[in-house]
Amino acid sequence: MWSDLAAHSEPAASQDGSGDVEAALVRAARALTTHLDVEGVCGAVLDAVADVFGASSSWMLLYDTGARKLRTVASRGHGCELFDGLTIAPDIGILGLAFTSGKVVFVPSVKDDDRWFDVPRVHHAGLKSVFTLPLIAGTETLGVIGLDSPRFDQDRRPTERDISRFEALAAQAAIAIANARLYHASEDDRRRLRALVHEQHRLRRQVTHLEAHVKAAGGFKEIVGGSPALNAAVTQAALAAPGDTTILLLGETGTGKELLARFIHERSARAQRPFVPVNCAALPETLVETELFGHEKGAFTGAIARKPGQFEIARGGTIFLDEIGDLPREAQAKLLRVLQDRRVRRLGSTQSVEVDVRVVAATNHDLEAAISAKQFRADLYYRISVFPILLPPLRDRREDIPELARYFTVHFATKLRKTVHDVTPAALQRLQAYDWPGNIRELQNVMERAVILTHGTAVEPDAIATAPGFHHEPVMPPPGVVTLAEAERRAILAALRATQWRVSGNGGAAAHLGLKATTLHAKMKKLGIRRPVVPAPDGWQHGSGR
Repeated sequence: MWSDLAAHSEPAASQDGSGDVEAALVRAARALTTHLDVEGVCGAVLDAVADVFGASSSWMLLYDTGARKLRTVASRGHGCELFDGLTIAPDIGILGLAFTSGKVVFVPSVKDDDRWFDVPRVHHAGLKSVFTLPLIAGTETLGVIGLDSPRFDQDRRPTERDISRFEALAAQAAIAIANARLYHASEDDRRRLRALVHEQHRLRRQVTHLEAHVKAAGGFKEIVGGSPALNAAVTQAALAAPGDTTILLLGETGTGKELLARFIHERSARAQRPFVPVNCAALPETLVETELFGHEKGAFTGAIARKPGQFEIARGGTIFLDEIGDLPREAQAKLLRVLQDRRVRRLGSTQSVEVDVRVVAATNHDLEAAISAKQFRADLYYRISVFPILLPPLRDRREDIPELARYFTVHFATKLRKTVHDVTPAALQRLQAYDWPGNIRELQNVMERAVILTHGTAVEPDAIATAPGFHHEPVMPPPGVVTLAEAERRAILAALRATQWRVSGNGGAAAHLGLKATTLHAKMKKLGIRRPVVPAPDGWQHGSGR
């Protein structure tokens, strides 16, 4: 084919404006270097085709390796609708011939050639001639490029110089397209790498948080006790837990506010998301904002990387703001804005981040008094106290002390690998007589030391008396007055002795006391009442412990 063209090449070439064409090729090369995206490169190539060859129509198709199809990526001029959105097999028609053969193909008269992918459609597209060639980068054929120019027809075929110019332009285009693809692939890799690093940091923070969460929650998971005062607080917490209502837990230090906050979280729809406890009293005033809301890299000296705040870490879950009454006034204002807008702005950032968190706050302060003293914002108080719950101090639920003492005894005995599993009645009496200014936390510490000091299987009064912090004299009843627990103990013992320690059935102690047998058994266990063991004549010992 091209040997015939070469015979006619020189006269046409001699009439070319060679200087103008070469200048156009230089402009095309420069234009191609300004684009880093495939679409931009293809558009610049078609602009160059029009500039160098005076094309009235041009198009470019690239090979999609996944679909194994040639697809149009750019088209210009009359008849371009023929190629818009075109997808064809790579071995069909004139375009497929150029792609598979790797050679230039010239069709002098479109209407006289039937080798098209859609013959009627192409014949009616208004194209005159087609000059097309493959886009080759190294050993890979990337696609095809074609044009229709009034410079070429049956009598004026492309010369060798025209072919060389078109091949040079196509080679530059192929290199630019390959580079653009590599650039985008590397950009995608960088984006994926940044996303992976970000996810790694997020997961590391979450693991660190979960480790702290497990460490904090792993010690005591249960709300122990059945006193009316405690039951009232737990019932309120259970009612409020399923929703997203902001809850304020009120109570003295050591009453178990964080434990109740976890109870609320675990019974909410957010139970599978993080529970993030924050001790507001432990935050340095200069770091409150960055700890709660985070900071950007370079926000202040030492901010070497972006750091999310506790609100972002708790996203989707629950944030527990313990000792919220100790927050500085400035931090209170920013916290109020976060609670209102549900958005946080990291220190040093101009953009806010949406956070979906449930807030449970707690305090041992009288916030209304703090409001009067201008130490706490009234608007923040109204925002956090939507559903207040009061946790009773331990002195108001003394009936729970035996159960708590035994619970802590078993816990610390397991932890310390000791065989202590009970508390003697005398030790329980000493515990119940104490006022517990440190509440459950103080009782926990007392029982840990008592277990350490115990040599047998039950904690004795001496171990209680030597515990640190147990420095107050027991609260003794007035002469002639016994505690309610002691009165109950005496009544049960009298009934058991009268029935020869028979608990259930007709004539049993439970019937005498007007109780169910199961209830009496529970009270006996709670008060440490056991049937005495008496030696039998045969040397065996008898006694049920009931």
